[in-house]
Amino acid sequence: MTETTQASAPPPTKGANVAFAYVTTLFFAWGFATSLIDPLIAAVRGAFSLSFTEALLTQFAWFTAYGVFALPAAFVLSRLGYAKSIVGALGVMVLGALIVPLSTVMDFYPGVLLALFVIGAGVTLLQVAANPLAASLGPDQKSHFRLVLSQAFNSLGTVVGPLLGATVMLSGGIFVAGGVTELGSLRALVLLGLGVVFGLVAGALLGGLRRDIKGWLPLGAAIGLAVGWLTFLHNYIGGLAPAVAPSRPDVSIDWSQFFSLQSDVQATEAAVLDPVLRAQTLGNIDAVFLGLAAFFGVLAVFIWLIRSRLAAASVSSERQASPFEALKSRWAVLGAIGIFVYVGSEVAIGSLMTNFLESEGTLSLSVGDAGRLVALYWAGALMGRFAGSALLTRIPAARLLIVFTALAAALCFTVTQTSGATAAFAALAVGLFNSIMFPAIFTLTLERSTAPASATSGLLVFGIIGGALLPLVAGRVADAAGGIINPAFYVPLIGYGLLVVFAVLASRARVHSIGDATTPGGH
Repeated sequence: MTETTQASAPPPTKGANVAFAYVTTLFFAWGFATSLIDPLIAAVRGAFSLSFTEALLTQFAWFTAYGVFALPAAFVLSRLGYAKSIVGALGVMVLGALIVPLSTVMDFYPGVLLALFVIGAGVTLLQVAANPLAASLGPDQKSHFRLVLSQAFNSLGTVVGPLLGATVMLSGGIFVAGGVTELGSLRALVLLGLGVVFGLVAGALLGGLRRDIKGWLPLGAAIGLAVGWLTFLHNYIGGLAPAVAPSRPDVSIDWSQFFSLQSDVQATEAAVLDPVLRAQTLGNIDAVFLGLAAFFGVLAVFIWLIRSRLAAASVSSERQASPFEALKSRWAVLGAIGIFVYVGSEVAIGSLMTNFLESEGTLSLSVGDAGRLVALYWAGALMGRFAGSALLTRIPAARLLIVFTALAAALCFTVTQTSGATAAFAALAVGLFNSIMFPAIFTLTLERSTAPASATSGLLVFGIIGGALLPLVAGRVADAAGGIINPAFYVPLIGYGLLVVFAVLASRARVHSIGDATTPGGH
């Protein structure tokens, strides 16, 4: 395949806009696939009688693929170009999705983990290719806009995934059918709208006092959107709470079990004794992944059909520095640790959310309804992306990161000390404050690292492997606490506490110039 340099690329055409629209669906696709793991954890835990630690091996398999394939993916992209790399990635994802029904027929849980590892490998290559491609399909001055728009579709995928996945995988079979969760309510739109309106009014008043209405209006709207979302979330969760508020569980962590290599399964053995119900649940899991394979396959066909339109974008022929070169920079290492604990904390919360919300000490919902509510966690991140974009125009990234990480830590602490609707609201509200962490940590690190930008970026992407490890630690804590999930929130609490320290250090550190490096659009 003959590549041209970006400098000599032809001007963007209508064809480039069509190509960008197709590429944007890729962001939706991997966001959708990644968030499907959250309801899958509850499904396999019930169907295979697993402990929390064993069920969370799903996240370990998925995110380990990032660490294993990040560097090979960059090599593949440089050799094959965008179109072939993306089609190849989607083909790998189709293969992985098809391994799932084969594994359930064989009643082989490790096969499910292998399938997720394979899909994760495809997603890694997809991200490596799609991020710079989205940035290059159009005028250079609008590259950041295109990435932000693509990231919004990625966030939309993370909201849709739990809704659809929980509806199919956590309904019928060994799970009790539910139906109280109607997330698309008019009340949500009204509260969000009122928040934005009041925010605009407040922003206009402050702007008038400071003679900068144009600057303060977006800031007011952003704060109003965040307040409106939290108000809706609080009222909505309060309406789902049991009539009699559950007392805070008496937690005792068995540290000998935490460090033991043997699992102590307590959860769902009675339910899986009925082979008919179990087969129905496994069939529901198969249906989701067969549909996912078809979705990936259709995307691959469309990308192949428009491959000629991707010729306007070229893979950079510039030498990419090794991530190991970044180890010489203190800030590159600190940033990688920051990405590690952020991704691990966010994924740990999302992974345990379904079982947490269904528990008697929280909302006592059916597992299906609890699984659909996980969409609120990721929807908070979507709201936060819009609000955070406006806030970052007025507030330095390091200061905003201090506030958001401190609030996330406070919410996790609230979960560990409370029960019922209060704990449920606090857990779901963390999603809003997760929203700006990934791009903020990434850019703050690039501005302060003395290593080449490409080396720093590579090391930061490797830090995503935190999503493989910290959820296992959180699951181990839940198992050692006798299946009570509240103490598991100490794991993300510590993670967000470390991020507060990172943000404070960043606010005081010297800023260097950033070379050409594209911030990834999610994980």
